[in-house]
Amino acid sequence: MANRSIIITGGARGVGAACARRFAQDGEKLIIADVDEEAGKLFTAELTAAGADATFVHADVTNRLHVHNIIAEALDAYGRIDVLAHTVVEQFTATFLETSEEDFDRIVTANIRGAFLINQAVAKHFVKRSQNEDRSSSPGVIVNIGSDEAVTVAADHVAFAASQGGLHQLSKAVAIAMSPYGVRVNIVGVGAIKGEMAEGAKREAERDATPLKRIGDPEEVAEVVYFLASDAASYVTGQSLYVDGGRLASNASSLMSKKE
Repeated sequence: MANRSIIITGGARGVGAACARRFAQDGEKLIIADVDEEAGKLFTAELTAAGADATFVHADVTNRLHVHNIIAEALDAYGRIDVLAHTVVEQFTATFLETSEEDFDRIVTANIRGAFLINQAVAKHFVKRSQNEDRSSSPGVIVNIGSDEAVTVAADHVAFAASQGGLHQLSKAVAIAMSPYGVRVNIVGVGAIKGEMAEGAKREAERDATPLKRIGDPEEVAEVVYFLASDAASYVTGQSLYVDGGRLASNASSLMSKKE
């Protein structure tokens, strides 16, 4: 799978950076897009110093023109796009009664509008490729990153949970819409992951609530993203795959116990 062109949004740190390193191991060509320009440039320089072919684009995926710039930069640098790994997830904590309209709009915009814009822009490129190339192989793959809070929620995560439910359904709908073109679309829902959450008591509580009794590594998520972007997952589309240390299974068991 070497020499593919991979767009990684939110690629400057955390799960996005882990995905970039995983794809770079196989000689993939990377477009790292992130709203944090300083962190993005530093990380891209780190990748290139290690021998990777990587280009940074300063972009906010909730902005249509920025999304256009990501696509244009990828095509200018590598002539094509093969995979989108959309890893932008903005979290927000506040009680339901204290969540403002502005907070709700901001989180929904960050997590749903951003995914819609970048998924649609990349998908349009894939459609063009499917019309001009041999259909014996997929013209492209999209993997979105979300949260297990698409299913299980916390009382102080109302806006975030709502955005995650929407993101998972968006991903499935895009998968069905793009299936006639041979494009595969899946979403990875993550639980407690290092680098994606604060230290302290809350992190300890998240660890204790996880059946595997540890916080996950970003690299563990990256391996699943890599799998879904590979030919090994050629018959997998429209799926929500959770990397959460058993959280969903545990919560489901708890709910059944309460009903009994």
